[in-house]
Amino acid sequence: MKMKKNQSENKLLNHFNLFKTPYIIALSFLAWFILLLLLATVGQTPPYKPMAIEIGSFAVAWYAIFIMTGIVFALILAIREAQFININKSHLIDGTMYAVVLSIIGARLYYVIFDPNKGNYKTIIDVFNIPAGGLAIHGAVITAIVFVIIYARIKKMNVFALSDLLAPGFLMGQIVGRWGNFMNQEAHGGPIKEGTYNVLKNIIPNFILENMNIDGVYYHPTFLYEGLWNLLGFIIILIVRRKRLLKLGDLIGYYLIWYGLGRGLLIEPFRTDPLYIGPWRVNIVFSIGLFALGGISYLIVKNILKRDLPYYLDVVNENKAKLENET
Repeated sequence: MKMKKNQSENKLLNHFNLFKTPYIIALSFLAWFILLLLLATVGQTPPYKPMAIEIGSFAVAWYAIFIMTGIVFALILAIREAQFININKSHLIDGTMYAVVLSIIGARLYYVIFDPNKGNYKTIIDVFNIPAGGLAIHGAVITAIVFVIIYARIKKMNVFALSDLLAPGFLMGQIVGRWGNFMNQEAHGGPIKEGTYNVLKNIIPNFILENMNIDGVYYHPTFLYEGLWNLLGFIIILIVRRKRLLKLGDLIGYYLIWYGLGRGLLIEPFRTDPLYIGPWRVNIVFSIGLFALGGISYLIVKNILKRDLPYYLDVVNENKAKLENET
């Protein structure tokens, strides 16, 4: 009995030593995220102030802080993983800076193009008036993917390996960034029925539900639903990329399928701020048609035309062995 206990303790110790750095990173992320939420909400009663800093005409919104936190978290994870899949860290950091700027522009243009209230954009200044509100994650994702393809060619990087870093990065950025919507009381669903509210109040923390009380009406916190869906997808990606299941370049396809289905079928139908293409909700059309079906098509075509690509895990193990030999 004692021997089995010692073996179990040794396994746990070996596991921790093997994954010590990821655990430290994860706990650091969690601690910082909790600190941000406390700073944003403690000592206040809902609705919470959307501005984190206000000094005269200078202001910084919590939305921006949560978005940038998600980007930084995603970059830290990508930098750590880059060494295992032959991605140049300097190119990765430089590319991220360009990608963030271009993706913000892409997110804004997507929103403006499909915003049913066209009268809001009388000048080019109105189009790029981001502080006034109006960004769409679909535009950011499309822009980032196009940029990665072009950037990888320019820098002579493996586009499949680079896109594998993009997939978990998207999910991490969206998980944290959605809390900016929470602070702005936006990206919510329709009114919550009384029976549903009685169920949700036993599941969802009170500070979240109360901030979704807008003018006396409780609304579905779809930002939270989407965040939890993305968190589940993020965990799955972290697990499967350490299994011999996926080939290089597969992760971005699975991200598109996961996010497309979740956003198109589970989240977007609840949202009260739809964008339109003709009579259809564009985010539902693009989530299912462009993202989910596009991800499936990509995986099928890629694995037919690029059958010789190695398994992601084999690349990781090979580079880990090289790093261990160098040290």
